[in-house]
Amino acid sequence: MSVTAVILPKLGLTMDEGTLVSWLKREGDPVAEGEVLFEVETDKATMEVEAPATGYVRKLLVAAGDTVPVTEVIALISSTADEPFTIPSGAVPAVTPDEEGPPAEIASAPPAAVRTPDERVVASPAARKRAQQLGVDLAAVRPAKGDRISVEDVETAHASSGAGETAAPRVPLSRMRRAIAERMTQSFRDVPQFSVSRDVDMMAAGAARTAAGVSYADVLISAVARTLAAHPRLAMRYDAEGLIPPDGIHLGIAVALDDGLLVPVLRDADTKGLAAISRERAALQEGARAGKLPMEALLGAVFTISNLGPQSVDRFTAIVNPPEAAILAVGRVRDLVVARDGAAVVAPMVTLTLSVDHRVVDGAQAAAFLADLAARLEGGLP
Repeated sequence: MSVTAVILPKLGLTMDEGTLVSWLKREGDPVAEGEVLFEVETDKATMEVEAPATGYVRKLLVAAGDTVPVTEVIALISSTADEPFTIPSGAVPAVTPDEEGPPAEIASAPPAAVRTPDERVVASPAARKRAQQLGVDLAAVRPAKGDRISVEDVETAHASSGAGETAAPRVPLSRMRRAIAERMTQSFRDVPQFSVSRDVDMMAAGAARTAAGVSYADVLISAVARTLAAHPRLAMRYDAEGLIPPDGIHLGIAVALDDGLLVPVLRDADTKGLAAISRERAALQEGARAGKLPMEALLGAVFTISNLGPQSVDRFTAIVNPPEAAILAVGRVRDLVVARDGAAVVAPMVTLTLSVDHRVVDGAQAAAFLADLAARLEGGLP
């Protein structure tokens, strides 16, 4: 008989903990390798995680609603349904307890999963750490849901207490909001960035949009991808030992959510036609808003497009999203009076603002990219 320890995986570079949303199997249920075992909420989205082995779910060590650090053991799967077994300290997947001596009852004790009888406070490891940082007495904290104190419960208690002073009520930061705050602070602190802007006539692009039956966003994604392929420096990443070239033109598409921003990735966008881009973009946006995207859909972007045109914004400047070197801010397409061939005409115009990491890209390179992008759009693609 073998026993597999199921751990909370690290689903992204910035993830250090996650909240278990739900188990899709109960103790005693059979499970197949690759079958969805549980859902976990990260700072990016709610993701489905597959079982790492085939067998029977013998023990669920974490309850729905619990927040746990990555790599913590959260469940045990055995190859048999009822044979007793023991898990040695520091167990890793595919342990074979039979080699450790006579079978015994389950004795695994992952952090915070097994508690002593006299333990008064039930809290996740992350919540205990946060309580220590903020000086919060866990005995005075009440969990908002379930019977286990979470990080959010600790921060709510700290905000309400005002750290010993009268404090105005505060809205606790969600995991996504905290992650955005950390990344954007890092960007402003560590990345020397500048921006260039250009107004672009979208008449020809609009005609291509209508002919293909797609949106302005799809036309823009196609134009950006093909222009980026011709200006690969803007898709590189900065490293102290040298610039890292991209492995493909993978575009991040910023999607606004109620409590933040998610950036799913449209991969190899320069190789796809408008119809395929339109289908994939719509699916990514729908998955982002539903909070259900596979891990690979959120990783690997080399350039991001942030489009506030649907929100009737004329122009804005976006912040570079490390480790990417550039981001394009897109305003709404609006009718403006412009000069054409010496005459005043009304044309559909859009303002594009490119922000770049000055360690990777200089002003002339940024201007050349924007000029080629404008020429592609004003020429009606490709």
